[in-house]
Amino acid sequence: MKTLGNLIRLFIRFLVVWFVDTISLLITAWVISGINIYPVNGTSVIVVATAAALLLGIVNLLIRPLILLLTVPLGWVVIFLVGFIINALVLMITSALMPGFEVDGLWAAFIGGLFLSLVNTILTTLLDIDNDESFYANLVKRQAARQAETEEGESTRGVVMLEIDGLSYWHIQKAVEDGYMPTIKKMMDEQGYQISRVDCGLPATTPACQAGILQGNNHNIPAFRWLDKESNRILAGGQAAAEIEPQLSNGQGLLEGGSSISNMFSGDATKSILTFSKIKAETKEDKKKRAQDMYLLMRNPYFFMRVLVLFFGDMIQEVWQGWQQRRKDVQPRLNRLHNGYPILRAATNIFLRDVGGYLTILDIIRGVPAIYTLFAGYDEVAHHSGPWTRDAMLTLQQFDRVISSILMVMERDAPRPYEFILLSDHGQSFGATFEQRYEIGILDFIKEQLPQGTSAVGTGGGDDGTIGVSAMMGELENLEDSRLAGTVGRAMVSGTQRAMKSNLDQQPGTQEAEPAKVTLCYSGNLAQVYFDLHPRKIALNELNAAYPGMVDELVQHEGIGFVVAYEDDFEPVAFGKNGARNLHTGDVIGEDPLEPYGDVELRSWQVRRIADFSNSGDLILNSTLYPDGTVAALEELIGNHGGLGGEQTDAFIFHPADMEVPETRNSQEMMAILKSRVGLPGPTPIPDRPVEPVVDPWTFAVLGKGLSQVGKWLDYAFHAIKLSR
Repeated sequence: MKTLGNLIRLFIRFLVVWFVDTISLLITAWVISGINIYPVNGTSVIVVATAAALLLGIVNLLIRPLILLLTVPLGWVVIFLVGFIINALVLMITSALMPGFEVDGLWAAFIGGLFLSLVNTILTTLLDIDNDESFYANLVKRQAARQAETEEGESTRGVVMLEIDGLSYWHIQKAVEDGYMPTIKKMMDEQGYQISRVDCGLPATTPACQAGILQGNNHNIPAFRWLDKESNRILAGGQAAAEIEPQLSNGQGLLEGGSSISNMFSGDATKSILTFSKIKAETKEDKKKRAQDMYLLMRNPYFFMRVLVLFFGDMIQEVWQGWQQRRKDVQPRLNRLHNGYPILRAATNIFLRDVGGYLTILDIIRGVPAIYTLFAGYDEVAHHSGPWTRDAMLTLQQFDRVISSILMVMERDAPRPYEFILLSDHGQSFGATFEQRYEIGILDFIKEQLPQGTSAVGTGGGDDGTIGVSAMMGELENLEDSRLAGTVGRAMVSGTQRAMKSNLDQQPGTQEAEPAKVTLCYSGNLAQVYFDLHPRKIALNELNAAYPGMVDELVQHEGIGFVVAYEDDFEPVAFGKNGARNLHTGDVIGEDPLEPYGDVELRSWQVRRIADFSNSGDLILNSTLYPDGTVAALEELIGNHGGLGGEQTDAFIFHPADMEVPETRNSQEMMAILKSRVGLPGPTPIPDRPVEPVVDPWTFAVLGKGLSQVGKWLDYAFHAIKLSR
């Protein structure tokens, strides 16, 4: 019965794709000079185009695999480029065989082939037709299945974990309620899935949170970037991951025996790809496995054509959305063209999203027991447009389709039962930046409190899409070193690396600290401030003696909520405008400076924990939490995370109903929660749902509701044609 259902599904897909190909061919003939369709012997142009589209598909099916097979030794780049040449060749052969279909020369065939692919990709994307059932996708799936790590019929449960970087508990609820994530809503309605809030603790940054989730240990990571006084180096989360993971790992991380895809840390996975901590640290055999995955990815030309179209579409969308903000004078806002940001956004939101999704599907087909993949697109867009905005929510709508594809593969092609879990590492808070509010940046404000001539430097940024792009650059280097890329491929990969590196060189990474008396490392609305008076923590009295009045000015500034400094015995104390809290004893004098930020005992524990890190600054600054719930980033991001205040510490787990999610104080407590789901027997149980009452579809109320959803008519009609729900 399952085989019959698959045959029907494939036949319907064939008819739909044939229809799309016909429309694409008609549009191409209308736009491209030198490609013509005309009636023959009374046969209409539509019939000729329909027949030509069918013949084009047949010729493509016969010619393309043979030519691609001959080009395999030359590498994946040649395969990709030859794909475009094949389009021209197929058009010319079809023209020779099909009366009424004319291609006037090689140049018209080449341009026509490119344009035909472009139109076809746009139409299939708009109509939500994926290429998971194409010849090339099935070829890749078969190759992945031959590398299966488990036998068909394996009864223990694998777990697929997808992380949406920066999406808070409150924001995912809003996204589901507003219809941006229909797949998630359907799982809640039909399978009893739930969204549980978890507190990620401090710092609310990707390196600390991912180290906690994947390694179960994020000790001594006080921010996204920090100064190591002992070595006098600025360490940045992604770039420092390879150096600090060995210190954090006990060999029993979340992904022991599994796969890490597009993460900072590996979770002790057997295979890590696009993962910072392992890009340069693995053995030759490990690098070969990763290169093979990248090679399989390159085998599907439709995948890259689609990604290419969506990539440029996302760049255009970013320019449009930024212009709309300026036109409407939306405040606060940023310059969304700065440093070629639209390119970085498209790379993160489109390219890395789809590459990560594809690699995840390959590992599901192999039966890998635990898979963890990061999606950074929402976090990237929310940083620049705001976490509540429609601009950011649209990235979730796009990612929801990726989730749907992954769930379909889990159901149809996986050799074992899989459980699906969606989560975030931290949330994001919102607000005008410190500089936007007070017309002076935090670094310049500190400089004003220092004696004239005292040097001070600041460093920030990097907890964004540059992390994933840098990881991709590392994988390209790995592919270049392998023989899978071919001679031409290695040359082009090398060129791509240089282009990417020139953009990434503008981004701050792990580096020698500049000679300075004061070094400021900011992460969202949190900042670590280091002084060079001693190669150790510096007590408050020592700071007051060296820089009289500076700490008091920071504490009393309207934009600073609290400042952590150290007593003579190095006990950390949080100072506010009207009081202080000793973070070790809990003694409070005057007003508790942590009270505005929620549960004071929880917040005190979290602040004390990072204050006790040897890598923390001599001062720790956290911005004010304003009455409207916003915070002031100490760097130029209106959506931000790192410290306390707003939604940035409110992460979430989307999970089956039988999964218990206790309260947490730090992201490292999440590892045990997630790891308990790996290797359970059988499929995930689905709770009984109450039977919904039968509704008469012919009532005026139902008719009125249907008429009000005019925007969904085309989508419903198309799904009816596909016989899908």
